[in-house]
Amino acid sequence: MSFDDYFKKLIDRFGTRLFLTAVFAAGVSVSAVMLLGISGWFLTGAAVAGAAGVLAAQGFNYLLPSAAIRFFAIARTVLRYGERYTGHSAALRAMAELRPALLGRVLTSDPQNTLRLSRGDASSRFIQDVATLENALVMRSAPWAGGAGILTALVLTAIASPWAALVLLIFITCAVAASLYIHRRPADDLSEAAAMGDLKARFFSLMALLPDIRAYDLGAALLAELQDLEAKLFAAKTDTVGREAVSNAATTALTGLCLASIAMASLGQPLAHMALALLAGSMGFESATILTRALSQKPGIDQAHARLAEIHDQPLVERTDTQASVSIGGQTFTPDRTLRLRIDGPSGSGKTRAIETLIGLRGASGTPGLFSHCPQDATLLTGTIRENLLMAISDAALKALSRVNQEQKMLEALDTACLKDRVMALPKELDTWIGDGGVTLSGGERKRLALARALMREAPILVLDEPTEGLDLATEARVVKNLAQRLAERSQGLILISHREGPRVLSDQVVSL
Repeated sequence: MSFDDYFKKLIDRFGTRLFLTAVFAAGVSVSAVMLLGISGWFLTGAAVAGAAGVLAAQGFNYLLPSAAIRFFAIARTVLRYGERYTGHSAALRAMAELRPALLGRVLTSDPQNTLRLSRGDASSRFIQDVATLENALVMRSAPWAGGAGILTALVLTAIASPWAALVLLIFITCAVAASLYIHRRPADDLSEAAAMGDLKARFFSLMALLPDIRAYDLGAALLAELQDLEAKLFAAKTDTVGREAVSNAATTALTGLCLASIAMASLGQPLAHMALALLAGSMGFESATILTRALSQKPGIDQAHARLAEIHDQPLVERTDTQASVSIGGQTFTPDRTLRLRIDGPSGSGKTRAIETLIGLRGASGTPGLFSHCPQDATLLTGTIRENLLMAISDAALKALSRVNQEQKMLEALDTACLKDRVMALPKELDTWIGDGGVTLSGGERKRLALARALMREAPILVLDEPTEGLDLATEARVVKNLAQRLAERSQGLILISHREGPRVLSDQVVSL
């Protein structure tokens, strides 16, 4: 199902709420126009009656206009509350389903495509673009509100003079057309969301390079690069604000000209009727502003929709948890718990690519359910040690474990990785916050925590890519000894990549690339 179809079905599920929102919004606009129009007619008529003498003042009907004013004032307040409640309720509930659905598509799509999405760009899409669609759902009632307000204003103006109503229609049409013309954008124009995504993507990429930036004194050059991206974002925002300002100025000028024309068209009519036409006309322009604001946001909404569609419409990958054999370097192996395979080869020969293909990170042929993977450059979760370890366990398996069993499992994994004593010596032990990507830990500690995380998963085969890189020889020897004992006790298979001699004793088969 394409994103267009999915989003349409999602909206249809909340169709009743959105329909009520449109009805309430239209009612708010009608009430607002009627309230101001009748108020102007009533006050002017009362003033004229009072000036005409006692008999005219006593004959003027104060009760019905006063009751109408009270009715429309109350109706506007009640309908506004209903509009806000139903509109935001529908939008929030829809987005609460959209975000997990998008993440689910990312997790089940071809990793070769989804892994190209930078953290900054992903943040922009999952936060800003989804927020744009949320606002679009809230604003779906705007055309109804604007149309109802304009129609009501035309009817009231026509009571004073049909010519005045025609003048109002012409000027409102000009105002809407001018606003849409001002807000038009070239197809290749950089939107605020795209500019923000570029800035975030570059910022996140540089945050991982802070030590290198300081070591090579790259701060000034990279800061200038960020300033250029910031300037593009500033230009995009300035352009948006500028267009809005010009549109408002044009609408204000047309409103003034329109009211003057309505007054001229209403000459010869009672003053109360002229007041009714003038105030209804001004509210008609308010309704037109609601309409043009919604229409001017459509290009940005379309861009956000297209960016999210790129995520959602990735081809899905169907994988199984069983595989009769695996092929690496032209040799075939049985992927069972007795496997002890080492992949050798010089740097750049494709060892890491081979295991990434095997576990499903490259293409659709992998079987990730067979493996627990500790990559060479494992990324740690920004959080606690406990959170990093438990993320390796599925929700179903996690619910089956008591907290005591969870901690026992974590301590066993940390002990195998020679990190248990270090963690238990910390003030908060497993609940210690390790910072962004484990920045509070040393390189060797990050490596061993990633290894412990891989050990947490009860997979038939453990895949280790340079598991002791960055460790001193003594620690490496202890880790290798613990791994050998754990693999034997748990009858777990192993696929290993290592340029170091220590871990090589864990394997009994070798394939060279």
